[in-house]
Amino acid sequence: MLENFLDTKAKAFIVFLFSAISLIIFVLSTQISVFLFTKWYGIIAGVILMILAIPFHIAGRKFNVFYLLSFLINSIANGCSVSAYYVEKNISFTLYDLVISAIPAVAILLLVYLSLQIYSKTKWFSLSSSSVLITILMIIAIVFWVKTNSALYSFGFFSLLIALFYLGVFGVAINHDERLVLRDISYGSFGSFVILTVIVVVILSEGSFLDGLDIGGEGKPKNKPK
Repeated sequence: MLENFLDTKAKAFIVFLFSAISLIIFVLSTQISVFLFTKWYGIIAGVILMILAIPFHIAGRKFNVFYLLSFLINSIANGCSVSAYYVEKNISFTLYDLVISAIPAVAILLLVYLSLQIYSKTKWFSLSSSSVLITILMIIAIVFWVKTNSALYSFGFFSLLIALFYLGVFGVAINHDERLVLRDISYGSFGSFVILTVIVVVILSEGSFLDGLDIGGEGKPKNKPK
């Protein structure tokens, strides 16, 4: 009965619902993780959670409910990994800041869902235009992120990146009755975790690398005269 339900146009609603849930969990997980972890240990916790999610995803082939557990674990892992950036850079924020930052991502996903409900054959136009919009917003977020170093823009960027992956889930799930939407949602959660974690690691490693170079020249040993 569940599979029959998932083979209808309700797929669009299900993808939107779980993408929104993913962002909500992302907000809460990030907020909690900055209190639980020190330094970059949130990345380790996130990787451990992602590894734990793999058996659940595999078990989902027999019992579809396990795909949901895989999705939930990866959504929590997203917040763990991203928290490492805020802890390492000592950037403070409030739960309100995170919620506000995630709103554009949720709004775009909602627009995609509504357009697909009104006329599902506009899928590629909706997804293409939404992808362009997300890309533009991500660029704007990066610009203001660099200028202000505010969590509003950095977390907004991370949220938009998650939304981009769920646009991909919309693309592969809608109008493909042979595909199980819960499996696609689980795949999307793995993809979002991997890219978020890679970006955080790149940012943090670049910071350590620049510190090691001592660009300002302070503490740099001078060459001894011959």
